[in-house]
Amino acid sequence: MLDAFYEFLAKLGYNEPLHSPITHMPIGLSVGALIFFLAAIVFKRKQLVVTARHASILAFVFIFPTIIFGVFDWIHFYHATLYVPIIIKMWLASFALILIGAGIIVGSEIKLHAISMAIIYALIVVCMIGLGYFGAGIIYGRGLAVKMPKKTAVVTNNHAGSNADTSRIK
Repeated sequence: MLDAFYEFLAKLGYNEPLHSPITHMPIGLSVGALIFFLAAIVFKRKQLVVTARHASILAFVFIFPTIIFGVFDWIHFYHATLYVPIIIKMWLASFALILIGAGIIVGSEIKLHAISMAIIYALIVVCMIGLGYFGAGIIYGRGLAVKMPKKTAVVTNNHAGSNADTSRIK
């Protein structure tokens, strides 16, 4: 059924992953929440704490379709193979989801929870940076060494004394 969905999109002229365009929503909103919260601390504006919380609520809303489309793309384009960067992205997405939820709960009061909220928002941004880094590494191949699954490892003849490692994709 998933392949039929991607075939339908291809007939419409869209042959790209679904996950990539929507990733910018939770990332941008998380960075915005951190910036609004830091501005609230610096300028002592409690209204900006509310704005930071609203940004994190929107990030929480958008993280679900982002994860779902990421799983769809992983199944369709990578045949659900557990490459190391994908495993790291799964962990980071889980941590980001938990941290955003915690930030929404802890930030439900308009008090300035300066230390705890700043740490939560900063950790969310760190998770988002990691997700972007490993995602870009998967898509653009920034030299991340990805181990092939054992059942599909390529074996080649070692011509002219070459020491090429064929068990990795670069």
